[in-house]
Amino acid sequence: MVTSGSVPSAPPHFVLVPLLAQGHLIPAMDIAALLTARGAAVTLITTPVNAARLRPLADRLVASSSHSGPFRLAELPFPAAPFGLPEGCENLDLIPSPPLYLSFFRAAAALRGPLTSLLRSLQAPPPSCLVADMFSPWAADVAADLGLPRLVFHGPSCLTVLSFLSAQRHGLIGPGAAAAEPFEIPGVPHRITATRAEVPGWFNVPAFEELLRSILEAEAAADGVVLNTFEFLEGDSAAAYGAMLGKPVHCIGPLCLSTKDSVGNVGRGGDAAVDTGRCVEWLAAKNPRSVIYVSFGSLTYVPPKQVIEIGEGLAAAGAPFVFVIKKSEVASPEVAQWLSGEGGFEDRNKEKGMVIRGWAPQAVILSHPSVGGFVTHCGWNSVLDGVTAGLPAICWPHFADQFMNKRLVVDVLRTGVDVGIKGPLSYVDPNSVQLVTRQEVERAVRSVMDGGEEAEERRQKAAKLAEEARKAVEEGGSSYRDLDRLLQFPSQKYCNAAYCNGAAPLLEDEGGAGGNGCTNRGLAKAGGVEHKHGSLGTATAAAALVLVSVSVLVSLPEAT
Repeated sequence: MVTSGSVPSAPPHFVLVPLLAQGHLIPAMDIAALLTARGAAVTLITTPVNAARLRPLADRLVASSSHSGPFRLAELPFPAAPFGLPEGCENLDLIPSPPLYLSFFRAAAALRGPLTSLLRSLQAPPPSCLVADMFSPWAADVAADLGLPRLVFHGPSCLTVLSFLSAQRHGLIGPGAAAAEPFEIPGVPHRITATRAEVPGWFNVPAFEELLRSILEAEAAADGVVLNTFEFLEGDSAAAYGAMLGKPVHCIGPLCLSTKDSVGNVGRGGDAAVDTGRCVEWLAAKNPRSVIYVSFGSLTYVPPKQVIEIGEGLAAAGAPFVFVIKKSEVASPEVAQWLSGEGGFEDRNKEKGMVIRGWAPQAVILSHPSVGGFVTHCGWNSVLDGVTAGLPAICWPHFADQFMNKRLVVDVLRTGVDVGIKGPLSYVDPNSVQLVTRQEVERAVRSVMDGGEEAEERRQKAAKLAEEARKAVEEGGSSYRDLDRLLQFPSQKYCNAAYCNGAAPLLEDEGGAGGNGCTNRGLAKAGGVEHKHGSLGTATAAAALVLVSVSVLVSLPEAT
């Protein structure tokens, strides 16, 4: 019999199949770090270009004193050319033109055969569970062919996936619904009013019908879900989500805390465009909690005029700042001219501002005691980076799950302010994106950084979240316990016990042998439907998030 905190005598072998995008590869590496630290074997499926990016993180993982289980990066050749993609185009951030996104997803799906062959060859130990990103529905066929249990990893917040699942089941989103029409989201544990445009999945994209169909089938056959969140942050949403799904829900976040040392944080996501030591030295010269950090992630496109308005608003607010601008945005002649030269933005603000052109060591910056606020696009990874650093946020969502993440931060957690964006980029002409003026930027920064009763209350709430995040991943914490159950999950085919206060009983599996407990928020057999098979409603809702994310990317300008 296996008890909490231990791994079965034959350690499980998890195969991770992430979407080939930085915001999905990084959490996959974090999951690998957590699992191998507890003795499990992990194989992370990737491609040569992405493996080169991940290699420094992988080397540090293997060299870590906490690492005990075997880990490998398994490279599969990516079929770019047959699908009309440039050679080496193996990551979403390398796609040169938005219309090629559909080709990218089709090329990724072509990895099914090579992955099946690879997994058949792995025998020391053989794979025991597949954890596939929701954006990798083709992995369902691989798991079925090999008879492996399969879990779906959802990258967004639990509130996001719960909201679109509930709204879809109530018929509140879909073709023909008015984008700007607000409604109260049913079935969520908080009173949240949002527009249909803010809830992923309110419309269909004909070009992605094939992808939709494959996601429907994959979601219906999944054995459970893994979420990058924790009980104190979203326990009520996780309970509601598990009850709706009728599947086990494992909350094992914040995954960014899987790397606890500063050395590991330096290389998260990519090679920094600035010397990390120089960055830390610059921050060390500033007062505690005085610096505002501004970054919009790896895929969000910020038009030249908006880049300039952000910069001038930061300068006017008076607080020291770190402003991250993507290389593609700096390449704009308008931005380049504004930034550089005598009298340019950098020259005028050289004492109080640092501009980073390209990838920034975000985890290192946010964790520095001089940083006191975070202007973010509300991608879930970035939200959790801010949560674990104990920082209030200025929320500037652009598309996909980012608007619901903003609702969580602003309306539920009350640790952030809304900059005032009215709707996702996908519903407007990219050349006429809503412009947030420098005055509005200045006002938002001052509301977070200049003190006052409301600002102090946000800081206290943010500090509490950071404390609870650390407790969640420590031994005995909620995420630690859920990770226990995730480790035990492969040894059972079904789990049909009610989740009770974070501790499920040990179960009997189909063959009658002693099984292992797994987190099951709600009932594993909800409405008489065994969770192995799921429901079409669940699949439809999950697919909707994929469609809205992809369609948004297709609508963006080039060089995102």
